[in-house]
Amino acid sequence: MTLSEIKQQKEKTMNELFKTCGVFFAFSNEQFNENKTPLLEGEKYVSIGAGGYCPKSKAKILMDGFDAMNKAYKDAIKANKQRDANILYELQNHEAFYTGSIEDTLAALGSDYTRDEVNAVYRKHRDKQLELQG
Repeated sequence: MTLSEIKQQKEKTMNELFKTCGVFFAFSNEQFNENKTPLLEGEKYVSIGAGGYCPKSKAKILMDGFDAMNKAYKDAIKANKQRDANILYELQNHEAFYTGSIEDTLAALGSDYTRDEVNAVYRKHRDKQLELQG
């Protein structure tokens, strides 16, 4: 399984989780009123961050689902030997080759990855990435 396929599976799982938990996103009162999902009698919405909301009764299910999804993602990365590909993806995503810093990448990857491991992938791909930037 490639990194792209693993990411697609994670996105599918996340979308299903959002649907199950009634997650919606809103960045204004108008969007909130347009996008809100049904509530049980007397229930309230809770913020999940980044403009997301869900019914309070679904918040624990959502957080547990996130934990399971992230574990499955990490397990798939390891099982399919995609650690270097995942590091490269995050280096590119956080513009490390442009800024020359891997700090944002390290933060995004979390404690499962070492600075030495990220630096090794950075050094391996730096010249090619700088060429592509022209």
